Amino acid sequence: MFKDFMARLGHGAAKVDLILEQNRFAPGDPVAGKVLIKGGSVEQRINKIDVRFMLSIYAKGHVHTHPVASVPFYQSFVIRPGEQKELPFHFQLPGNLLVTGQSVSYYFDTQLDLAGAVDQSDRDYIEIVPPVPLSNILAALSRLGFRETHHSRKFNGYVQEFELVPTELFREQVKEVEFAAAIEPNGVRLLLEVEYYSFGHHHEVKREVFIPQDQISDPDALMMLWQNLITESMSTPHYGHGHYHIPHSYHHGQSHYGHGHYGHSHHHHSHLSGMTGAIGGFAAGLIGGVLLDELLDGDDNQNHDAGLFGNNDNGGFFDDGDDGGFFGGGDDDNWV
Repeated sequence: MFKDFMARLGHGAAKVDLILEQNRFAPGDPVAGKVLIKGGSVEQRINKIDVRFMLSIYAKGHVHTHPVASVPFYQSFVIRPGEQKELPFHFQLPGNLLVTGQSVSYYFDTQLDLAGAVDQSDRDYIEIVPPVPLSNILAALSRLGFRETHHSRKFNGYVQEFELVPTELFREQVKEVEFAAAIEPNGVRLLLEVEYYSFGHHHEVKREVFIPQDQISDPDALMMLWQNLITESMSTPHYGHGHYHIPHSYHHGQSHYGHGHYGHSHHHHSHLSGMTGAIGGFAAGLIGGVLLDELLDGDDNQNHDAGLFGNNDNGGFFDDGDDGGFFGGGDDDNWV
């Protein structure tokens, strides 16, 4: 009787443990493992087991936690004292998840519903690593001496932003390189911002860039592409400050660097926001509005550090002025 009473309070009760085959995944990967239930000191009825995949985002001093998906086990059974029972676990990760970073984390929350007793739980953190095309882009920038900052991989309510600073080649010229990305069937589309110094002043150049798959798969070509792209960004300041036209060398599939093209695609309305494959697009649909309200709450004073999607004087990618911006509703004539 005493054991029954203590088990109802959670002491000596059955326990649950989610055991995964690994804890590092790319978006879209399958997750496999097992749910292990260990009987306690008394016989107990298990009403159900529920495994929830959770996303946690840290923004402006607050942690926003939201369920991404749930994998329920509705079968009810009795677990005897000391008995162990295993249930197979399988789950398919969404394809456009945020990548794990300083402000983004994921975990599986496993709940064991015990009849007439305190429920038991288990938490298992996993890491979502960049998909291969994005990983190759980050590796190419790393070869040029760029390193991700502490604030890189933050979620702005729409997509995930990657922020890198130079440590070698461009250290005296470039302040930072920032981009958002969408993985497309034939390559990667970037909304890119290069911040650099010139004659004692700070400048920004923003543009849309498409990198085809053949260059994504060639480490040397990809590194050279980035070196030339950053250099050209600094030599064409008139393309910055809220104007998002692509330099002539990127138009109509032409490239100075061979192996296909990078630049604006021929699909005039292929804006990144809401596109399939946008890194963080899944989270935008899940919690974008809630988090965006938090990010913008009380932020009446805009400044040039607002990032890729800020509403600063330079427009930002959400600018809907004369140029439309990458997410704006400008005339089609502005998209070459």
